[in-house]
Amino acid sequence: MELALLSLFEKLPYSISFLAGILTFLSPCVLPLIPPYMSYISGISIEEMQTKSMKNKINIFNRALLFVAGFSLIFILIGISFNTILGNILSNSIFNYIAGGIIILFGIHFLGIIKFGFLYKTKRINTAKLENNKFLKYISPFILGIGFALGWSPCVGPILSSIMVLSSTDKASGLSFMIVYATGLAIPFLLTALAIEKFFKIFHKIKQYARVIEIISGILLIAIGAIIAFGGLDKLNELIS
Repeated sequence: MELALLSLFEKLPYSISFLAGILTFLSPCVLPLIPPYMSYISGISIEEMQTKSMKNKINIFNRALLFVAGFSLIFILIGISFNTILGNILSNSIFNYIAGGIIILFGIHFLGIIKFGFLYKTKRINTAKLENNKFLKYISPFILGIGFALGWSPCVGPILSSIMVLSSTDKASGLSFMIVYATGLAIPFLLTALAIEKFFKIFHKIKQYARVIEIISGILLIAIGAIIAFGGLDKLNELIS
């Protein structure tokens, strides 16, 4: 029984990271941006995207791949740097409590108990130059993907920050957590690109559950914060065993 629990817990951070990526995609401040993002990176109007044109689908998917590659690259690079920097800091139990406490506050923010205004600030990159240069215009989805990752919308920031800190508690697997997070965000994005016309049909249904998604995200962040505050994965493994 104990071995089964340990095995489950060893896989849990990966499940959490993947779920965090999906919740980022479904979050109320990312999901509504998907249609205009798809339209902008593909150069196809929202009206045209709702048709079943195979040519449009191929174009949208190819451009979506570049966009996904852009934000995945940044998430992985951030994971590498934070794994090195925070890994040493979080070896101190005091910093564990501080980092865990901050992430728990992020979770409380999502639950709506307390709202933090600074989390609603989003950085944006200037895309005007992308339209005037043919090469830049071609790789613009990749650049926009980088901008999306660096901009950290209100929903991306707290969730991503939590996974970054979680990854820093385990130097051996930390980078893997960030890769799994990026995968969790990328898969629904690419699936949407493949079936964009169907996305519009279920888009409004998903929006109805926006509050539920926020609550799930809040609970997830509080759980991650608790894991970090208690000394990360190694200490909890010792408690289980």
